Amino acid sequence: MEKEKNFQEKDNQDQKIEQIVQQIRMRTQVPKQDFRQEIYKRVISGVILGGIALFFLIKGGILFVFFVSIFSLLASFEIYKLLEMKGEKPFTQIGIAVSTSIPFITFLAPSEVLFALLTFSLIAIFFIQIISREVRGAIDKIMMTYFGIIYTGWLGGAHAVLLRNIGSELQIRNFAKIDTGIFFFLFTVLTTVCADIGAYFAGKKFGKIKLAEKISPGKTLEGFLGGVLLSVISAIFMKIIFQPKGDLMIWMFLGFVAAFFGLLGDFAESALKRDVHLKDSGFIIPGHGGVLDRIDSLLFTIPIFYYISKYIILKL
Repeated sequence: MEKEKNFQEKDNQDQKIEQIVQQIRMRTQVPKQDFRQEIYKRVISGVILGGIALFFLIKGGILFVFFVSIFSLLASFEIYKLLEMKGEKPFTQIGIAVSTSIPFITFLAPSEVLFALLTFSLIAIFFIQIISREVRGAIDKIMMTYFGIIYTGWLGGAHAVLLRNIGSELQIRNFAKIDTGIFFFLFTVLTTVCADIGAYFAGKKFGKIKLAEKISPGKTLEGFLGGVLLSVISAIFMKIIFQPKGDLMIWMFLGFVAAFFGLLGDFAESALKRDVHLKDSGFIIPGHGGVLDRIDSLLFTIPIFYYISKYIILKL
């Protein structure tokens, strides 16, 4: 009788444990959305965001800089939140302030002033660390704060402004049917976004071979190839419509470049999110997640295309 009683108590304990596990799973499980509904959200938010971005791109000037600085602000906020979730303690306020100011400094001041800002911001971070009289975690605080500035403010903010104004910077006209800066920025964004779209649908339909499963489980070789195909098609479209100088093969190759570095940028942000066990960096953009989720690829392709355009394409 005693053994039977012990067996029943153990069985009851097992059932309670199983119930607790099920409750935890139900609370932490992300509800599965209908595939069509998810696509609908992505398309609607993408079209709205794209329309707003196109408006500011065409307007240019300080309005475009203001638009870019908003993205720098939101992206830097998200990156510092990720770092804080990991247990780091960056100087978030100074990081966000510097990242948000970089697009304005890039547009309004000579390049030397921008380099001075990056230099003195690092010195300021050291100064704040010193006056705090804290030794523990000093390296992490300083490095993580400066990383956020470079990742969002320098890679994204500064180079977006530089690429948009590359025509006036180099005093180049009649490169394409539209303003040189508008063309290169539009080309970069369109090929990068098309690579992302092509990879998404090709990966869903044909994806089998994982590229880096631990970093981004959904990324496959078949998806990447689908992204390359759609990116190259969009590059051909841009060449036909706006007739920029240069051979068609060059622009097709640049379509591949956009897909490759876009994927690299996606992997970079995914590695940061996986380190803190997150799928999305935020939730501000319906169907896309956070700002970083939307611009992660562009954080790599925009700088790459600025330097390719300035030192190669525009010198042909």
